Amino acid sequence: MATFLNDFGVVCALGNNKNEVKHAFHHPEVEYQSLDHELHLEGQPIYVGKVNGELPDMSSFPSYQRTRNNALALMAVKQLEPTLSSMLAGVDKQRVAVIIGTTTAGVGTAEHAVAHYMENDAFPDGYGHQCQELIAPAEFLAEYLGVNGPTYTISTACSSSTKVIMTAHMLLDTDMADVVLCGGVDSLCQLIVNGFDALDSTSQSLCEPFSASRDGINLGEAAALFVMSKQVGPVALLGVGETSDAYHISAPDPSGDGAIRAINIALEMATLVPSDIDYINLHGTGTKKNDEMESRAVYTIFSDSVPCSSTKRLTGHTLGAAGALELGFCWLHLTEPDMPLPAHKMTKPRDESLLPIQLVESVTKQTSRICLSNSFAFGGNNISVVIGKADKAI
Repeated sequence: MATFLNDFGVVCALGNNKNEVKHAFHHPEVEYQSLDHELHLEGQPIYVGKVNGELPDMSSFPSYQRTRNNALALMAVKQLEPTLSSMLAGVDKQRVAVIIGTTTAGVGTAEHAVAHYMENDAFPDGYGHQCQELIAPAEFLAEYLGVNGPTYTISTACSSSTKVIMTAHMLLDTDMADVVLCGGVDSLCQLIVNGFDALDSTSQSLCEPFSASRDGINLGEAAALFVMSKQVGPVALLGVGETSDAYHISAPDPSGDGAIRAINIALEMATLVPSDIDYINLHGTGTKKNDEMESRAVYTIFSDSVPCSSTKRLTGHTLGAAGALELGFCWLHLTEPDMPLPAHKMTKPRDESLLPIQLVESVTKQTSRICLSNSFAFGGNNISVVIGKADKAI
């Protein structure tokens, strides 16, 4: 049965709502990431995709819920309130699910609490360890909406919120829910920044996916939430493909076999062929191994015939939120007539050793009907999603 992505709420380095994000895609010449001097334990300045502007007041919530992660999630879900109000009218609250992808939950808050403990031999007043439990953002959103259907978190590194979309589809398809709030949220914290730095995975400058001089990722934060249901909406979920490389604990299989299978499974579920895809949002992290693998996988299936881009130069890698965020960019492109293809910003020469997929290197207007988004995470955890305008599923 067809399922639909009825609405999308977003906050990221590009802006704090859909209109601001759309405006940013018209101006990829702007650098939306910024230098941070506090997250790295050795004081090294690093580029991050940080959410700007004032966060919502969290004082009315229990102290353990007053985390940056939950504040970002609140900003995104508030954008969806008109849609949710309409769609939840008359729906049993036990039939409304909340499924969220994250890797950090409230770890940033816990870091400050641990530092306080080290100095004072006590945690700060009001601190509760629940803030760092992975279930925290899903429970927070379910309580905020007053619903009590299936509520849980999926945490599979960079593919977390893409798997959430697949899970939401399954809940709807098996009639376990009528409406699902789903997506991802992750916030910047020292653990993540220094962890990736310890793996030699962070870039010393702004990341350059698929360039010859690429040297790693920039990290970012975001909340990206969808309302999904079987009620016809502007965009339909057409296909999902999921595989596991079983190759290495962190590195991708260089052959691209798992990624190729994930894309093909998604196309098969959607009953589409490669030439039906109008745009591909690449996982495109900017690491040597990921870009090499992904270019091989995409070229094997599509050659150089489909416009592609990685948006991580603009937003940073938002980890558990990345899949939903980047699928959201596809959703915006499909639903907003003047939304250009997300540009693949690259200021240095392309890596000519990589297979020549078609990168969108400037603001490009194109009317698209079907988009594909890839998420290829640590441990070869691969998932590809195909979405299209609603009439493709009706």
